[in-house]
Amino acid sequence: MKIKNFIRSSAVAAIIALLCVSLVTLPTLGCPSQSTIASLTQTLGTAAANIATLEGNSALGAKLTVDTAAAVSAVTNWKSGSNATMAIEALSLVEDDLNLIPGTSQYTLLIDLAIGTVQSILAMLPQSTTAAAVRHTARRSIVITQPSPKTAKAFRHQWNEIIAVHPELTKAKL
Repeated sequence: MKIKNFIRSSAVAAIIALLCVSLVTLPTLGCPSQSTIASLTQTLGTAAANIATLEGNSALGAKLTVDTAAAVSAVTNWKSGSNATMAIEALSLVEDDLNLIPGTSQYTLLIDLAIGTVQSILAMLPQSTTAAAVRHTARRSIVITQPSPKTAKAFRHQWNEIIAVHPELTKAKL
């Protein structure tokens, strides 16, 4: 009888331990780390600044560079478990900058990838209701045919896949 109670108690303790571990790790599964998000933000910002410069808008290219640096810093300095308001605001500025590149640009497919990626990053960050309200400004509608990249490497791959299909965009290759 004592062995039976010991086995039951051990089984219950093991189940409780597994549940505790899964509750701690479950929310982070599938979500990139802050450094991964920061690297992704830097890559897309640099690529978009290059597009702005190729479009002849060096002022927008410079603004994208500055706003991307602020977004990378905000993402890096964000404390996990708290609102990511500063990071959200900074990333929203990058998205606003991206929307300044005309939808008629030959680089629209690349900019749409960058905008979709920013939107994907924003969706991953914990938002307060104020940050969500700040973010909802008029933006252009985009259609992404592939899942948004979660890493800088995946972003570069998708970016260069678009260029491979559209050789006229070769100057923007990453």
